[in-house]
Amino acid sequence: MENLTIKRLGGALLLKYAGEITLEMTADLKRRLEAELGEGDGEVRAVIIDLSAVPFMDSSGIGFLVSCNTRMKSTGKAFYLYQLSPAVEKTLGLVQLLSFFSVLPDETALTGVCE
Repeated sequence: MENLTIKRLGGALLLKYAGEITLEMTADLKRRLEAELGEGDGEVRAVIIDLSAVPFMDSSGIGFLVSCNTRMKSTGKAFYLYQLSPAVEKTLGLVQLLSFFSVLPDETALTGVCE
């Protein structure tokens, strides 16, 4: 999945995906996230998903984000969305989920979470 980059930033795992998040992609995204959470040198305290390069997300993409959020919080960890693209922000707003997620709007907010 060449459209996905994953970086460790302190205790956080930052996933950046470029492209549409649809049913075809969510299984791969989930598998990659699970693999990253299962390995690594230190404990991951937070997962951050950068959505700045996502032009479209369908209901399965929304379900993926909700599932990630619920899983992380149930294990006492944090989950953030970072730099929502206008299309993703509109989609999450239409289904009234913007307030469900913690959104990091800029690099300053991202840095604060990763320290």
